[in-house]
Amino acid sequence: MLSQLTIQNFGLIDRISIDLDNNLNILTGETGAGKSIIIDALRIALGDRITSSHIRDQKIPCIIEAVFELKGKELLANELFSEFLSEDENTLIIHRSFNESGKKIIKINGFNVTINQLKLIGDHLIDFHGPHDHQMLLSSEYHMGMLDRLVDFDELLREYSGVFEQYQQFKKELDQVQALFISSERELDMLKYQIKELEQVSLDEPEYEELSQKQIMINNAEKLNEHSAMLLELIDGEDSSSSEIIRQAFSPMRTLNAVDEKTLDMMESLDNLQQANEDLAARLHEYISKLSFDPQEAQEVNTKMDIFDDIKRKYGPSLKDAQEFYFKAKEKYDLLNDLEHNDSKLRDEIAKTEKKLKTIADKLSKQRQKTALDLKKTIEKELAELGIKNVIFEGRIEKTEYHSLGNDKVVFYISPNAGEELKPLAQIVSSGEAARVMLALKKALIKVDPVPVLIFDEIDAQIGGRLGTIIGGKLCDISKTRQVILITHLPQIASFANVHYKVNKFVKNGRTYTSVDRLDKKARVAELAQMMSGEQESKIAIKHANDLLAKAGK
Repeated sequence: MLSQLTIQNFGLIDRISIDLDNNLNILTGETGAGKSIIIDALRIALGDRITSSHIRDQKIPCIIEAVFELKGKELLANELFSEFLSEDENTLIIHRSFNESGKKIIKINGFNVTINQLKLIGDHLIDFHGPHDHQMLLSSEYHMGMLDRLVDFDELLREYSGVFEQYQQFKKELDQVQALFISSERELDMLKYQIKELEQVSLDEPEYEELSQKQIMINNAEKLNEHSAMLLELIDGEDSSSSEIIRQAFSPMRTLNAVDEKTLDMMESLDNLQQANEDLAARLHEYISKLSFDPQEAQEVNTKMDIFDDIKRKYGPSLKDAQEFYFKAKEKYDLLNDLEHNDSKLRDEIAKTEKKLKTIADKLSKQRQKTALDLKKTIEKELAELGIKNVIFEGRIEKTEYHSLGNDKVVFYISPNAGEELKPLAQIVSSGEAARVMLALKKALIKVDPVPVLIFDEIDAQIGGRLGTIIGGKLCDISKTRQVILITHLPQIASFANVHYKVNKFVKNGRTYTSVDRLDKKARVAELAQMMSGEQESKIAIKHANDLLAKAGK
């Protein structure tokens, strides 16, 4: 429960400190006195944004402090609170301050916290219901949460969440693969072309050198033939060739050998010279025989060399560079080419997971449908008691895409008057009806809603005295298990308060101030009398005020 609220230098408030009751706390006062300012301050204490316009005096700090006494095993066991509470401690002090330099301080039990931490904790402490919050009631997203609080399917929901997480991951991966595939289709085509072009020839350097030499030979075949033939004629021709000259040299050499033995070694040299000449002639014959090239072979060599030159120009400058480019292109092509396989594999996984999802989601839907029927009976009964006699209420389960809670969308439909067709709550309810529907839902959810504090602002809009008595009774029932803080203009509702506060506005030294007074029995009677007749001293009004308190059991 909220045990104490202290507000300093905020709006019309200089400084106030309010001690609150465990059960039904009601604030009354004239329009403009500052009742809603107190609720605004409490919202800011729990994470709402503050602006400089909220701060009364810019020269001194604005301070809002809320003290909560935590009760209940579920609340005390919540990890959100455990880090701020020592053993056997259940007091939580939330402190927010704002100074003139714009510095903002947020503390819980003396520990600094972030605004997001504060908001998360605040959501577990107080449930606000004002004009803005009634709009939330009209949202189908809110309807789902309200219905699900009544459904006992935590284990089934955990099972669904695990499968849904897998489903989301597979879909995310598929989206990535498809995006990559679409963006890489042109690149894939280009890589395919480049790889095919590079695979036309071997990119080994020795083979290229051999082919290059062969091309030189082919391109110079005529010149080589001409000079080879000329050389062969000089070495082994019929006239004046080196073979003939050497052959003629043997006759005088033999004469020299016969006369002078010292010339015998010369004969040996001449023999060697003749042998070398014959060898050279034989090699020239062989060389010339190989100088003839098939025109088709010559064409093939030239074509291959053109390809090599083109590859070196595009992917070089060297063949080694082209080879490195080929390996990288092949690797990337294989990677991108696998995308199609991955796409098919992921689609299979999604189909399998979706089948599992459907099975669990159908079970969730059945439980929601059963609970929606129970809620229908409860809400129609509560609304009938709240003055909407011929109401028909339905929580319809509509199908959607799979989301974190299944494939359902819950929409509350209502027909507040006999003979009218059911329409979504957002299309039909007035603000007064919205307040009563909210109250009926809160009463239906009271056993499963862990939030300990409920705050109602303007729940009595467009409501008369008789309904005020009924609503007051409902609020009194709720306050037996939850702390309720309420702003009202209806004395019938105010009469049910366990503690009644009056918010006053007054002027002092030319400045307007807001104060809050906790009323005793006499002051309560006077306040209720004034709320009914506008006069505190009217005997009739005082009698009616006492009657209201008596009926409310106060």
